[in-house]
Amino acid sequence: MERVTQLVTRLQHICTSLGETAMSDGNLLWNKLSTIVVIGGQSSGKSSVLEAVVGRDFLPRGTGIVTRRPLVLQLVKIDKNEEWGEFPHAPDKKFYNFDEVRDEISEETDRHLKRFSNRVVSGDPIYLTVYSPNVPNLSLVDMPGLTKVPIDGQPASIVQELEDMARQYIKGENAIILAVTPANADLATSDALRMAREVDPSGERTIGVLTKVDIMDRGTDCRDVLLGKSLKLRHGWVAVVNRGQADINNKVTMQMTRQREDDFFNSVGAYADLPNRGTNYLTEKLSTHLVNEIMRNLPSISQYIDTNIARLEKELKSMGGDVKVGRGSMMHLVLTLCHKLERAYCKTVDGGRDGGERILDVFEIKLKDAIQKLPFQKILTLKNVQNVVNEADGYQPHIIAPENGYRRLIEDGLSLLRDPAFQAIEQVHQILKQIVAMAVNHPDCRDLLRFFNLKAEILANSSATLEKLRKDADMMVRTLVDMEASYLSASFFREIVAAESYAYDPSRPKPAFVTLTGELLFERRYDTLPPNDAHLQRIADHVSAYLQVGLTASTDGLGGDLQAM
Repeated sequence: MERVTQLVTRLQHICTSLGETAMSDGNLLWNKLSTIVVIGGQSSGKSSVLEAVVGRDFLPRGTGIVTRRPLVLQLVKIDKNEEWGEFPHAPDKKFYNFDEVRDEISEETDRHLKRFSNRVVSGDPIYLTVYSPNVPNLSLVDMPGLTKVPIDGQPASIVQELEDMARQYIKGENAIILAVTPANADLATSDALRMAREVDPSGERTIGVLTKVDIMDRGTDCRDVLLGKSLKLRHGWVAVVNRGQADINNKVTMQMTRQREDDFFNSVGAYADLPNRGTNYLTEKLSTHLVNEIMRNLPSISQYIDTNIARLEKELKSMGGDVKVGRGSMMHLVLTLCHKLERAYCKTVDGGRDGGERILDVFEIKLKDAIQKLPFQKILTLKNVQNVVNEADGYQPHIIAPENGYRRLIEDGLSLLRDPAFQAIEQVHQILKQIVAMAVNHPDCRDLLRFFNLKAEILANSSATLEKLRKDADMMVRTLVDMEASYLSASFFREIVAAESYAYDPSRPKPAFVTLTGELLFERRYDTLPPNDAHLQRIADHVSAYLQVGLTASTDGLGGDLQAM
């Protein structure tokens, strides 16, 4: 039977490791497990009851809220003549000194609560297993003591927090409530009984424990309660006598306390003939009742676990099956997934409207349209041409042709190409990022969906790589524009000079140079303009024709170079 109780405690520990406790919402495994939950008001003697069951002093003591987290206590009876405690959060250490067990409970509570700001208590349990030849095979959950009024230094909400926490642990239909109440107080004022009645009004899951029986008012006793006449519980009441604070200060041993307890009940006529009194009776009753409840619930626990295993296995299979353990196997899996992603990416880029066609549309349509809409005519107004030529000449006016002016005007025109090119780069950059996202969610890459960290890392690296390529493309555009502006084709202007000399020889063909407005350069007439305007207009037309030739080559060349990037 001890293996059954150990299995339940192990399942509870697994639940907590996975973030599932009695504080969690939903139909969870924790609520399926039979658990004895000890509740009682502060100073009700709850800690003394547990220490009497264990036979050791191991719980933190003091004033106010001493137990600040639920303590899942598993007792394991062994044949060895030694005793020790173990904590799952300190798996490599056995605590043979139970004063160290008490200190570890306090320290682990402090470590846990430091993670949260302004929290005094927490519903996440601490697990402690005690091995001893003097304990029953038993598992209990010790809850923080209930209080009615917060003391100095405690938040005003502490009363409600403690009640809500205890209620969460005892409301499950498989929770066995051990309600500890001092016998020298009115049962009607008992916090433990009040809360037990809220979740178990019929008393089907409640066991009552009366403490401080030995200090009741002279002439009074709790016999009627123990007989179930005053307040009936299905599983009855048990009376115990524990050590007082003076006994603890005087180092009275548990063995001496047990003997005093027996002597008291045997010497008082109201209790001498009753079986349900004493710590020995309480431990035996709890152990037997817990095992019976676990055995009763085993079929439903087993069914719940089997159902969830089948559901999770189905879900795992839908995600691609189990993952082999080992560095080599994991590396192979990662490389395989990356290769699938690469193929999905290439397939999308080489595909239709959602991939490569969108990129082609940027270069073939959007880039060309943007270049055609550039404000070249503002550069080629007569006023601007005159200003540029004058500024370029400086203090030495040109003699025949304003070469520096030509260069400045052409540079200004070519510089307009930067913005459309940068816009095209950014558009393609965004399209490629979208394609990466599409590739990650491609049916061929569905295995990636279960590896969240790998998927996030792939997206992060893809984004970083595309950003680097975008910056490289920006730099390339600047370089191309600077190259075009820094070197002017002298042959173009030689052809213009030669063609203009053919004016009296119509038999010789002229180059089909076209201005930005679509007019043939050599069909332009200037005889209707004033001489200075005709001179400036001729310069503007020459620059316009040069830019048109350059744009035709640059649009195709720039688009091709960007696609290559």
